[in-house]
Amino acid sequence: MKQTLIFTHKTFLLIPFLILILQSITFAGAWTEKKGGGYYKLSFRYLKADKIYNSYGEKVAIPDFTDITIGFYGTYGLTDKITLSLNASLYKNVKLEPTSFTQNIKTDVSGFGDIGVGVKYGFAKIGKTIFSTSLKLGIPTGKYEMNTGFPGLWTGRKDFNQTVTLEAGHSFYPASFYLTGLIAFTNRNEGFSDEFRYLIEGGYKLGETIAFIGRFHGLVSLKNGNDNVYGGFGIFQNNAQYYAYNLEIVYKMTKNFGLSAYYESGGGGKNIISAPVLNAGVFYTL
Repeated sequence: MKQTLIFTHKTFLLIPFLILILQSITFAGAWTEKKGGGYYKLSFRYLKADKIYNSYGEKVAIPDFTDITIGFYGTYGLTDKITLSLNASLYKNVKLEPTSFTQNIKTDVSGFGDIGVGVKYGFAKIGKTIFSTSLKLGIPTGKYEMNTGFPGLWTGRKDFNQTVTLEAGHSFYPASFYLTGLIAFTNRNEGFSDEFRYLIEGGYKLGETIAFIGRFHGLVSLKNGNDNVYGGFGIFQNNAQYYAYNLEIVYKMTKNFGLSAYYESGGGGKNIISAPVLNAGVFYTL
């Protein structure tokens, strides 16, 4: 069913969605960790927006919206072919500039966000190309509040969801370059539409300490949910669609420790915030 919203001072608050949801695909490539190996990252993400794409793909002005998230992502190689993962928002603050239109909702909400747990299995290798599949579970541990006539600010997605992913990656070794891609299907409940995701990623290592990673990815709603389910204001909107691209720089300080940062933008959105995303973090590898 197609969702149609008309912009008035009472309904325009029902539309936006964050360009990078917490349990969206975590960029890790098709490769699994070696047995006993791992990757652990603490990150800081910042987004500020004054526009959204509405359900027709048009940009519309909104009060200033800010999302600050401190997140943790970790992987552990249970075997050479099986990798476990954990993705969590340790702290999330979502804020909306108070206006006469926001008097019925909280304009500043902070707390723990959602948790994502997963398992990846490398099931085939042909030459320098590896194939893997994964199952990821989105656990709704974040805050959400339903208001009459207005959605509130949420720190989580509200629903328990399941994502099945198929990935393929190719190494061009001895050249310091790789390509990887994935497609994924997310089954959602609580009236939210199911989702299809895709990603193409390429990385190049410059010397022993610096690497560059570029990504192009997107989200497509299957629009098979409940038209009356809108999601939270600013993030976790139902029936969101977008394509996005980012460039990440990785700096290896020591054998095990490093820093990373990326800038992301996008377009072609529906029911989604129109703003760039900044992310920086420190990681440890085994």
